[in-house]
Amino acid sequence: MNGERAIVLASATANYRGDLTTPERWSTWEPRTGDIVVCTPPKCGTTWTQTILTMLIHGGSNLTDRVHVLSPWVDAALGDAEEVASALARQRGRRVVKTHTPADGFPVWDGVTVVAVYRHPLDVFFSLRKHALNRKNAPEHPMRRPLEIALADFLSSEVDTQDFDRDSLATIAQHFRATVLERRLPRLVLLHYADMVADPHAAVRRLAEGARISADVKLVNEVVNATAFDAMRAQADRFAPQGGKGFWEDDAAFFDSGGTGKWHGQLDGSDLERYGGRMAELVPNEHARQWLEVGGKDLPGVSDCRRSRQIE
Repeated sequence: MNGERAIVLASATANYRGDLTTPERWSTWEPRTGDIVVCTPPKCGTTWTQTILTMLIHGGSNLTDRVHVLSPWVDAALGDAEEVASALARQRGRRVVKTHTPADGFPVWDGVTVVAVYRHPLDVFFSLRKHALNRKNAPEHPMRRPLEIALADFLSSEVDTQDFDRDSLATIAQHFRATVLERRLPRLVLLHYADMVADPHAAVRRLAEGARISADVKLVNEVVNATAFDAMRAQADRFAPQGGKGFWEDDAAFFDSGGTGKWHGQLDGSDLERYGGRMAELVPNEHARQWLEVGGKDLPGVSDCRRSRQIE
């Protein structure tokens, strides 16, 4: 029954930490059956997805507070931990939280749905560069370096679980392997950013179905309109993570352009060859690798994980 304290079925098997990622902060949230975890690498549609889900569980777009308050980045050292815990505890019914930690870094809870979204890693790279430029107090961020240097670092870096916020192709691949390919989660809903962009109505319906939320045509249309790129950008202080708190140079710039294919025309043949070779090392299965890059109907959402056996 929704609202009961969720039972732990399996403990975390890995520990991820970074500049913001703080495993101890999981204690700010006591999972209830029916709760939802949005679990994505950065810049893969996290804010978009958690906003859709928050509106769905609240029955409309008229939310009572900013999204980052209703749906916090639960394992990040952002804001006062007691305030985050109190805000989550006060919410009645189902809650949505977000994390960038792979699924082996937190427990499996009975009755808690995990939603994972992925995006072409090169789109992630270019989005991360703009993200780093817009973030205050991060002058030495590696994504601020010249394109050639930043790309080389993005492609060559290895996973360091104790410096996991240093985003790279390896951390994206690690997230995908641990969250999807290892089939750890009994209730995984899997989407691709490119598919969400191509058909937002289908994305909202898929999220509602996967999270077992009743959503009629009217609600779906309302949520699609309210979470359109321009609509969220226009109210960036309500939708951007830490919006209105001075975390960004410009809250609206968090919603830079959306879309896919950001890397077209910006990389040459040798860049793409290096990327392709590194991707093949990190995700050897061609089918899995292709889905991670472009999505598609051959790997739909897998709320019970049975379909994920296709990509072993």
